[in-house]
Amino acid sequence: MPFARASDGAELHYRVAGQGVPLILCTASFASSEHWRNVEDALAELCRVVCWDYRGHGRSEAPEDPSRYSLEQVVDDLRAVHEAACGDQPACVAGLSLGGLVSLSYQLAHPARVRALLLLNTGPGFKKPEAAAQWREMLERAAARMEAVGLESYLEGRRAQAELLGQDPQSPAARNARAGILRAAVPGLVRFARRVAGPVPNLVDRLHEVGVPVLVLVGEQDAAFQRASEVMAAKLPDARRVVLAGAGHQLGLDQPEDLVREVEAFLAGL
Repeated sequence: MPFARASDGAELHYRVAGQGVPLILCTASFASSEHWRNVEDALAELCRVVCWDYRGHGRSEAPEDPSRYSLEQVVDDLRAVHEAACGDQPACVAGLSLGGLVSLSYQLAHPARVRALLLLNTGPGFKKPEAAAQWREMLERAAARMEAVGLESYLEGRRAQAELLGQDPQSPAARNARAGILRAAVPGLVRFARRVAGPVPNLVDRLHEVGVPVLVLVGEQDAAFQRASEVMAAKLPDARRVVLAGAGHQLGLDQPEDLVREVEAFLAGL
């Protein structure tokens, strides 16, 4: 089981499947690399797939010091995983939800290392302070709830299931994703929520700097990210927006075949 070592010494779990152009997959907050299992084999027939766990998630280390959690550190963690799995080879980077913001931030920080971006049910942060505050409050409520009831009970909530387990929380893929989430401990996830996922930056005014092709994917039934996906498609210099019919937030759990089809078409276009 391979681990990359972060710049602060934390061990970051990742795995690799397939050959060819690297495609690094970044998850939503609280999720783990197991969320990609439902599409990993199909994607590995197209490219070299790299799945990884954020610090505090899945099989990765969960540092106890809150100061070791920040978006900047997570972006640097992605750099460490990229180098460990692919060396100097530029990669396509895909991210769902918070993973999209991580992917965008990575491209802006390391443009020579990113060949293309795939932004799934995500957004570029918030221009309006009140919207940013609402987002941060939502993550704080999630963290407080997790602390109060524990991770297993948290995953019984309707919103948590919709965001993390897809439209059928009892499907084999959703049960596997749930098991991946439960490998983590609450303190690490809470630190991540409060220090990384909550205080997201505003990247709206930097979208014009993204100089690579971008696929913007949004689930038809994920109302929270429709507008954000439209903004990104309009402001990114080279972007195509696709709506996945019938999908909610977890595209790989809800509509895996459609997701793989769109990724295949995008990679072929490169």
